[in-house]
Amino acid sequence: MIVAATVAALSLLSAEAIGSRSLLGAEPCKHPNGQNPHCRPSPSTTGAPGPSASPTSPVTPSTAATTAAPTTTTSTPTVPPTTAGSTTTTSTTVVPTTTATVPAGRTDLPGWKLIFNEDFARSAASGSFLSTYPNFGAYPWGWLDTSKRGHYDPNILSVSNGTLIMHLYTSSDGTHHVAAPYPKLPGDQLYGRYSVRLRADPVDGYKTAWLLWPQSDLWNDGEIDFPEGDLTGPISAFLHYVGAPTQQDYFGTGAGYADWHTATTEWSPNKVAFYFDGRIIGASTNHVPAKPMHYVLQTETELGSDPIPAGATGNVQVDWISIWSYNP
Repeated sequence: MIVAATVAALSLLSAEAIGSRSLLGAEPCKHPNGQNPHCRPSPSTTGAPGPSASPTSPVTPSTAATTAAPTTTTSTPTVPPTTAGSTTTTSTTVVPTTTATVPAGRTDLPGWKLIFNEDFARSAASGSFLSTYPNFGAYPWGWLDTSKRGHYDPNILSVSNGTLIMHLYTSSDGTHHVAAPYPKLPGDQLYGRYSVRLRADPVDGYKTAWLLWPQSDLWNDGEIDFPEGDLTGPISAFLHYVGAPTQQDYFGTGAGYADWHTATTEWSPNKVAFYFDGRIIGASTNHVPAKPMHYVLQTETELGSDPIPAGATGNVQVDWISIWSYNP
C-alpha cells in the first residue's frame, strides 16, 4: 500500500479508518521490477548470493506476552498523514514492554486452524537463514523493491536470541539492502489469520509493507497490508479493493515501531479485521479479496524522491509468526 504524497498531513488518532480514497500516482507496489511474476517467487528460489551484512545489536524481546481478548469498537474516519523524514539512527538497546498476544494464544481458535508457527529458536548467521529455516523463502538477490532504490538481499536475514533480524543498510557502492522473507504454506490459502510480533529501529528511508498479495499476481484481485509504514512513522493497515485497487480502507494504530507490537489480520469471506496488541483497530467489508493470497514480510525503501541517507542502518525484528487457515 502506498500513501500518496498529495494527501494532506493530519493528526493521527489511536484508531482511524477511511473508505474509498483514491491513490494518486500510485502503482502496484508488490511488483519489485515492474514485471510479472516477481511478486510471487517460487518457494524453492533463494537467489544468487549477495553481499554479506554485519548486523548491529538487536533488541531482545521480553518474556512471554500476556493474552488479551480484543475489543469490538470500530474506528472513526480520518485521513492518514504523510510521513516526515528523520535523522539517521542506529539500532537501539531499549528493552520493550510486554504487549498482548493474539486472543487465546497461538493455538487453534474458533473458526481458525493453526497451520504455521515459528518462534525462531535456532540461531542463523547472516546468509544462512534460508538453509536453517527451510519453511521460509525470500525474494532473491538482485530484485529491485517498489521504489526501485532498494535491492532485495536474503543475506541480510539472520536469527539471534530468538528473533528474526532484517539488517537494513547501504553498502559502500551505494546499494540499499532490503529483504522480503515469506512463510511457505501447504497449498494456496483462501482466507486466513496472520499474526506477527515485531519491532524496528527508526531507520530513515525504509519501511515495512507486510502484505497478503494475490496468487494470481493481479493487483485487481485486491491486497491487504498490515503492518505498513515508514520505520520513522506510525504503523497502519490497508485494504485495497477488489476490482478497484487504487481505492482502499485505512486503519491507523497511533503507535510507532520502536516497541514490540503484535499485528494480526483476520481475512474471512466478505470481511477483513485488523488487531493491534489484541485490540481491534478496524474492520472492512468493502470489496474483500476472494481469491488465494500469500503472505510476505516485504521490507523495503520508502517511496518518494527524498534521498536515503547512506548512513541509515538498523534492524527490523520478528519475535514470532503464526498463521491459521479459515475453518468455520
